[in-house]
Amino acid sequence: MISIVVPAYNEEAVIARFLEACMNDIRLDEPFEVVVVNDGSADATRRIVLGFQERYPAIRLVDHEVNRGLGKALETGFAAARGDIVVTMDSDLTHPPAMIRDLVEGMNGVDLCIASRYVRGGGMEDVPAWRVFISRAANLFFDLILWTRIQDLSAGFKAYRAEHIRKVTIRSSGFECQMEIMLYFIKHRLKYREIPLVLRNRQFGTSKFRFVKMGMKYVRSLGRFLAYRWS
Repeated sequence: MISIVVPAYNEEAVIARFLEACMNDIRLDEPFEVVVVNDGSADATRRIVLGFQERYPAIRLVDHEVNRGLGKALETGFAAARGDIVVTMDSDLTHPPAMIRDLVEGMNGVDLCIASRYVRGGGMEDVPAWRVFISRAANLFFDLILWTRIQDLSAGFKAYRAEHIRKVTIRSSGFECQMEIMLYFIKHRLKYREIPLVLRNRQFGTSKFRFVKMGMKYVRSLGRFLAYRWS
């Protein structure tokens, strides 16, 4: 089975479109489940997911009573996932559900497959140039100090071997948890593959990512990341 873990926080504007796309566009040769982690949403996200769950047995809902952040939502999703391969993706339609098949096929012979904006064929569309610059510069910086050739360390659209992802301890609550997860795979010298992703800026709802706030979190976490990488 393939488990698709999807954190969702106040995504009522897009979650129905996302789940419809999953049910229509995912084409796999084995059973799959979509595990939506409702991270304490204060809007209609939970109600909408419950409605889809009644229609589609492949959809599962897991709840946080309060908002705990992306890191803890992923941790909850990993614990709930029943598949041998676990895919993570955003619920805002910036990650195309149809590409899940490519990620799963890319897992042949590796432990991690990354949908990367920064390999040949990848990129970003309708994203402000300053955001593209900051993202690329940050990834190059972490490539250097962590001594890795992974091009897109902050990617959120990935497939993992369940046996490995369940061993990862996630201490970060925000988007920096993606770096924390990648550090586990780098430190343990697990095999990876990157395939191209063209990420499109979200068209519905409001992004939860705040560059200044997240930049400060990355700075505060830098010492911990380096200590873990080089210990």
